[in-house]
Amino acid sequence: MTDTNWFFIGTDPRLAMCSEMLSERGFNSYHIGTDQYTEQLGEQLAELAPKHIVFPILQMKGTIPPEALVEGARLYTGVASEEWLAPFKESGFSVQPYLKDEQFIWQNARLTAEAFVHVYYANLQRQIAGSSFAVAGFGKVGKATAHVLASLGARVTVIARSAAQLGEAEAMQYETIQLTDDFHMNEGQLVNTIPAKWLSLPEGSTLRVFDLASAPGCLKEQPPSEYYTIHLGLPGKHFPVDAAAALADALERMYSR
Repeated sequence: MTDTNWFFIGTDPRLAMCSEMLSERGFNSYHIGTDQYTEQLGEQLAELAPKHIVFPILQMKGTIPPEALVEGARLYTGVASEEWLAPFKESGFSVQPYLKDEQFIWQNARLTAEAFVHVYYANLQRQIAGSSFAVAGFGKVGKATAHVLASLGARVTVIARSAAQLGEAEAMQYETIQLTDDFHMNEGQLVNTIPAKWLSLPEGSTLRVFDLASAPGCLKEQPPSEYYTIHLGLPGKHFPVDAAAALADALERMYSR
């Protein structure tokens, strides 16, 4: 057992590729393709006694008994509730969420924006240059998406509640619209990056919505419009190698710290 033993858990292809990348970088790395705790997983943990364990991107079904982990192991988690994490923290394990690594978030945002362009071309078979897009939200994914669209010649309008975000968007020479509770938009093209239900589509609306945000999506309680599509996990679907490399870089940074 050494400090460089890594153990990846999960069926997402990015995790398998990330494990291979760490092996190429000189670490001892092993991957098992499961998203839930099994007897086989427990046996492999006991045999390999890894010091670094990378959990699935989405929360596992069930959990690993803390006593099955070697003392001092560092746990790298994806999406996980505090309730699910509590047994590990109470047992004194270091828990580090890789989805909150700042550089990884930005890399993932850039990949998401480029992947959206791929989705747009494939689905609509229309050019972006000269088209108009509204981008809802001006966080990392919103900024990256607005930048990519504008660089391809699109007219971009940023929609946000935050005065700071609107001010930043204006400084970047985007048109802006203040998002209010009674906001409505009935036509055009909207790229949503806000992970909340904030948008109502009135009957007869022809607004085409591309939702890039995580659950629950942007539509309020109503059946999705035929013009509404949700696109989750774009980096892993369209750029799996680049997405895996971004994760490997994040884990190596966290390891070094």
